[in-house]
Amino acid sequence: GVVLQTQDMAGYFSTAMQKKIRVVPNPISVPHNDVTLEAETHGKTLLAIGRLCEQKGFDLLLEAFAPLCDKHPEWVLEIWGEGEQKDFLQARCDELGLQKRVVFPGLAKEPYNILSKASIFVLPSRFEGFPNVLGEAMACGLPVVSFDCPSGPSEMIRDGVDGLLITSENIQALSNALERLMTSPELRESLGEQARNITERFSLDKVVQTWEDLIVEVINEPQI
Repeated sequence: GVVLQTQDMAGYFSTAMQKKIRVVPNPISVPHNDVTLEAETHGKTLLAIGRLCEQKGFDLLLEAFAPLCDKHPEWVLEIWGEGEQKDFLQARCDELGLQKRVVFPGLAKEPYNILSKASIFVLPSRFEGFPNVLGEAMACGLPVVSFDCPSGPSEMIRDGVDGLLITSENIQALSNALERLMTSPELRESLGEQARNITERFSLDKVVQTWEDLIVEVINEPQI
């Protein structure tokens, strides 16, 4: 058997391989002490987490956030992570006049604590595999916005139900989606509440059962 994390990945394999492919996502859960969303008491924060590299698309996020700053001065953007593009991204912030509105705090050693204090989570990646941090944000009850990039987000987010999916690398669409959430506490609350259900859809029990079923299937498969 060939195990992949998303159905999107299957398209990269030959027709001959398709019958051996099984999709098994990562399980998604929250810590046993249960994270409680506290965004409204911690200010209004857009949050992104990931390695500071081209893949993660933080340059696109800066472009999308820039035109919203003057209209929504109460909002800030936090981009957690380290990587080769840190100097480039900080310089781009300067060019866009975002020095006081965007911060780069460094590595996220306790991501759940960071997620629990944010208002909106953004995944602006150009491509992914299975973005665990997106699932973690949803599990914390955060409203999420993500590019519909290959692969993962479209299999995790039900657009308009528990998050917003945006055409990949469309900066204007991302900006519009962010503003839609920034200006609507009701939408943030409804999407965030539905987002918590991801821990049921991708529960450890379901994922383990999928693995067990696959192992039994392979063991019982006639050998040629």
